[in-house]
Order: sequence, then structure tokens, then C-alpha cells
Amino acid sequence: MAGTIYMKTLTLSFLISTLFTLVACSEPPVIAPEKVEVIVTQLSQKNIPLWGHYIANTQASLDVEVRARVEGYLEQQHFLEGSFVKKDQLLYSIDDGPYQAALASAQASHIQAKNALAKANRDVKRIKPLYEQDASSQLDLDNAYADVDSAKANLKAAEAALQQTELELSYTQIRAPISGVVSASNADIGALVGASGVSLLTNVQKVDPLFIEFQMTTLDYLQARRRLKSYYEKFKADAEGTSVEGLVTITLPDGSEYPHLGQMKFTAPKANQETATFTARAEIINPDRELLPGQYTKARIQLDELADSLLLPEQAVKFEQSGAFVYVVLANNTIERRFVVLGRNVGGDFLVQSGLSNGEKVVLEGTHKVQHGSHVVAIMAKDAKEAAKKAQEAENKSQKKAAEKPAKAKDK
Repeated sequence: MAGTIYMKTLTLSFLISTLFTLVACSEPPVIAPEKVEVIVTQLSQKNIPLWGHYIANTQASLDVEVRARVEGYLEQQHFLEGSFVKKDQLLYSIDDGPYQAALASAQASHIQAKNALAKANRDVKRIKPLYEQDASSQLDLDNAYADVDSAKANLKAAEAALQQTELELSYTQIRAPISGVVSASNADIGALVGASGVSLLTNVQKVDPLFIEFQMTTLDYLQARRRLKSYYEKFKADAEGTSVEGLVTITLPDGSEYPHLGQMKFTAPKANQETATFTARAEIINPDRELLPGQYTKARIQLDELADSLLLPEQAVKFEQSGAFVYVVLANNTIERRFVVLGRNVGGDFLVQSGLSNGEKVVLEGTHKVQHGSHVVAIMAKDAKEAAKKAQEAENKSQKKAAEKPAKAKDK
């Protein structure tokens, strides 16, 4: 009886173990999660310069009007319009006939006044001894001294009139007030110029250096002032008339950067109430005359610098109603969907205010293939570009070889 019970128990145990073995064999195999290749970039802290960008206007550093200071008929023009002239170079000649005559008259009057003074002095020398000998009255001597004083005054008036006529005669030769580029002439030869005719004849502009003038916002002003840390820096800037300091970079019409940098020279002491902007001016050299006064250009100046900041490429950022988020690759090569707080855009990249740390990797390309928790194979963007470049070079070589084979076959 006991043997029978033992055999039944042994048989039951065998059946149970067999059942567990069959159940275990029927379970599906564990499949490893599929890994997706994504292009990533690693964030690193940098000192980020903040730039102000403006539409600027170039101006001549000096723009001097050339006017006729005396009246007369224009006889000659001694320059080519648009050419470079030196200071005191002769530009125009006005008919000087009337002024030569006036000078001759003034010279004659001057000679008369000198002779009158000489005679008055001789009269005093003659009358004074006679007075001392009681041969002449006090009245005669007083009259002689009065004649000397009158003659001296008349001589001074004659000298002043002579100087005035000489000055007016010199004004008939109109010369360049500064060195620079002369503009078009506003008067024709033979025209009456001066008070009764054309007064403004032309302009001479100094184009090296030039002024770059633009409008800055009050916010830009605040950032630039905060960049001046010490009291000495602020005092020096205010003393030089430049509340904003820095070098200005400008762009030429073809999109290239001008090779020379401008230096801030002036900032307006008050803002425009209507636009909340103020005028800023920089000085820039123009040795090859690549820049012309009056042209528009783009100006850029560094306002501030953010130390140890993170920049996040626009390509990596996704937006939804809740905010901006990125896909972060963790140390175990899994994806974490993480919300971030972004600051201003700097050259196509966002400043990261919070949500990311130095050294973390974020997905640039392949965001449509991943979600939170995905397993990925992270490829650095730099390595991906290099691989793509090598693949393109290999493809170009293969295409070149394929093109060469038919040519060789034709030659045979």
C-alpha cells in the first residue's frame, strides 16, 4: 500500500515538472530594444558676446561750404568736379578789376594820411620853440598838437581801409578751406556770384576718416553702461563724450565686412522721446575711399559679454503649448524629454537659462525618430559631418571612375 502511494506521488511530481518545462518553452524570447541613430551635440560653457546690430549712415567727418565772400563775375574754375583738392588750393577766380581800383584808391588815401601826419609833426616842432620864446601863442601850440592827433587817427583809418580792400581783393581768389573731395560746382563761368548772385559755389568733404552714425535703443545703452565695471571706466567714457565704448564693425554693400574697425566717438546726451533711441557716432578710417558719405550700411558693436553661458542650437529645440523642450541623451544612451527655459537668440542659438548643464548631449537630427525612453546610438555632429564629407568624396571618385571607363573603351 505504501509503495503504491509512493509511485503515485512520484508520477505526479514528474507530470508537474514536465508541465512547467512546456510552459517555459512556450514563452516568447526577450527582444532587445531597437537602437536609433541620432546626431547630437555636446553643450559647453562659453563666454558669449552680446552684439547690437543697427542700420547706419556714413557721413563726411568734415563738410565745408565754399562760398563767394565778395560780389563779382566768375572768371575761372580751377578744379575738376569730384577730384581731391588740398587745403588752400585755388578753386575759383572772380573778376578783380573793381577791387584792384579800390585798392589803388586806398593806397593813395593811406599815403595822404601819412603825409598829413608828417606835416603835423613838423608844425609842432616849429611852433614849440616859438612858444617858448613868447613868439607864438598857447592857442597856436594847442592847435598844432590837435592836428597831430587828428593826423594819427586819419592814418589809422586809412590803414584799416587799405587792409579791408586788400582782404576783399584776396577774396576774389577762392581757395579750398580743407583737404578733401570737392563736389559739383553750383555756378557757371560768367555768372554773378556773391550777395546778389550765387553764394554757395561748392562743398569740400573730408572722407578720411568718415563718421558712422546710427540710432541705439535705451536698452542697448543700459547693457553697454553695465559693461563698464569701474568708476574710472565710466568717468573716462563720459569725459570723452562716449557713454558707450567699443569698436564698430560695418558691412559693405556686397555683404563683406569692412577691413577696418570704427571707434566710438560720440553719444547723444539725451534720448528721443518719440523713438526711445539716441544718436551714436563712430569714426572709421577710409584710406582707399571704399566708403562714400551718405551711404547706408549695417553696423555692429559689442554691448556686453555673458560669462560661462550655454548656447543651444535652434535645430535642437521643439515647442509645444507647455513650453520649449529638447531630447537629452543620458549616460546609458536613453532619451529624456526635458523642458528648458530659454533666453535671447544669439546668432541662431538660444541662451539656456535653466534645464541643461555643461557637458550634456542633446539631439540635433533624428528627433522625429525618438521619444522619452528610446535607446539611441549617439553620433556627434562633428563626426557626422566628417563622415558625410568622406562619403561624398568617395561617391565623387566612383562617379569619376565610372565616367572614365566608357572613354577608355572608345579609345580602344
